Amino acid sequence: MTISSIFLLLFCATTILATCSCIRIELNHVDAKANITTAERFRRAGARAHLRLESFGVAAPLTLGRYGEYIAQLAIGSPPQEVHAVLDTTSSLVWTQCMTCRPNCFEQDLDIYDFSLSSTGMAVYCNDSLCTDAYGTQRCTGHHAGACAIRTSSVAAVLRIELFTFGSAKANIAFGCITNTNTGQDLDGASGVIGLGKGALSLISQIGGNRFSYCLNHDHVQSSSLFVGPSAGLNGDEPFTSAPFAVTPNGEPFQSSYYLVMSTVSVGEASFNIHGSVIIDVSFPYMLLVDATYQEVRREMSRQLGSSLVPSPVDWLELCVAHADVSRLVPPPLVLHFGQGGGAWTIPPENYWVPVDIETSCMVVLSSAIFAPPSFNTTSVIGNHMQQNMHVLYDLDNEEVSFQPADCSSI
Repeated sequence: MTISSIFLLLFCATTILATCSCIRIELNHVDAKANITTAERFRRAGARAHLRLESFGVAAPLTLGRYGEYIAQLAIGSPPQEVHAVLDTTSSLVWTQCMTCRPNCFEQDLDIYDFSLSSTGMAVYCNDSLCTDAYGTQRCTGHHAGACAIRTSSVAAVLRIELFTFGSAKANIAFGCITNTNTGQDLDGASGVIGLGKGALSLISQIGGNRFSYCLNHDHVQSSSLFVGPSAGLNGDEPFTSAPFAVTPNGEPFQSSYYLVMSTVSVGEASFNIHGSVIIDVSFPYMLLVDATYQEVRREMSRQLGSSLVPSPVDWLELCVAHADVSRLVPPPLVLHFGQGGGAWTIPPENYWVPVDIETSCMVVLSSAIFAPPSFNTTSVIGNHMQQNMHVLYDLDNEEVSFQPADCSSI
């Protein structure tokens, strides 16, 4: 297949989607179907958070350590084969396991995608520019009749193009087809990943429009929504806060991530400078602050809450109150202040205080020194819990992300 034919095929994605200027994808929380206690749900979220941070130092485009929190429903091929994929705003490749990974596949809930059953798929080869877009300057390690292939310490894959179905919308998408794994990790039942980062082969780059949004329900049992395409936008009259994108620092672990210009964080009337860079990550559950900033926030929050604080039942959380006191206590406002013309985002208390067992609720703003590996000494993260019941819009043309309070069950 020639380079021109590949790009003609990808151009057809726009034609296929011409009847709808935005696709909607249903998202389910990874614990939506789990009949578990509050304490177990919190323990599982903490374990996923640890694994995700440990993977941030992995430079390969494919790694199973990037556990996610929200799983998208879609289908691949003709006839369609159902696939569940983890949403990831820090990576720029769409990928799933393929039948050729057997017997070394990781565990997933659905049947593994079999490209031999589809009439619309085709391979991408080493001399195609898409191969460079997918894997950068890394040497193409094709061992599949010249197909664009990559092999890391834990994963092997080939790049293919296939017809994807998102509800009633269809598009031709270039994606990584996992052919072999040698790791004990999985994706909590999902088949692969939908990368929404800034790279050339992310879903947003391939669909076009340079806009996507999502609205994450606070209730994990209810589904949430992802919108991709030019008409993705905020709804209603609720005010919103915008944050400009920052230039990705050299040497940072995720070059595809969305870095934000955040200048200070305030607790009540006290304001503290943000040290280092800040990313927004839909797959990390909580907020992570570099330790210097975290210690200032913790001390001020502790001072203002005073005698209401109780001992923490979790070794990596420091500020907790009795669960029965949460409804009567009014925590001091936590506000993120964005620089370069950005606004001030006041975080609702329920978005940074969570029940960790039947008796205790804790502040889930975490210290990089306590919770994260050394690579996070200079990087803070805005996780998905802080974004719940917010309609979050990424506008790549205007280089900003916006947050609007919303009832996500009605969007």
